[in-house]
Amino acid sequence: MAIERRPLVFDHVLTYRTEQRKTDWQEPLGLLESFVLDKGVYKNGPAFFTFMSEPEDESTGTFTYYQPVNGPLDTGGDNGFGYEARFHSGDALVMRQAEQEADFDGAYVKVQDAAAQEGLVLGETYYCVLLDVYGDIMIDLVVPLEGGRPE
Repeated sequence: MAIERRPLVFDHVLTYRTEQRKTDWQEPLGLLESFVLDKGVYKNGPAFFTFMSEPEDESTGTFTYYQPVNGPLDTGGDNGFGYEARFHSGDALVMRQAEQEADFDGAYVKVQDAAAQEGLVLGETYYCVLLDVYGDIMIDLVVPLEGGRPE
């Protein structure tokens, strides 16, 4: 498992924020797909998400999902959807195929170890990038660095 240093960058990104259980992380992906079809745009990159747990219950929290699309779109307001003209994670460590670990926490520990060896400080957020490869899902773990290289 290689760990690389590079940012995650996309233009025209549909976002969706929701409160839910950590174990239900896949459920909103169909909602994103339907929204993209309804708006007449096309996906042009992998879906990815971040999760911030609740301090009193780490099994639930706020998920933010991201879906790059082929152009700007109007999300229509307060339905949990949003739009970013440009998404940039900042300087980050990226672990390809993080799902080979027992869980995301195990993959995150490996990224922490790599950062410590290089004297790098990780940010508190990480992104799980879902890559569709011949019908299977491959997951990249992207962990931004504190004070990393500028864009």
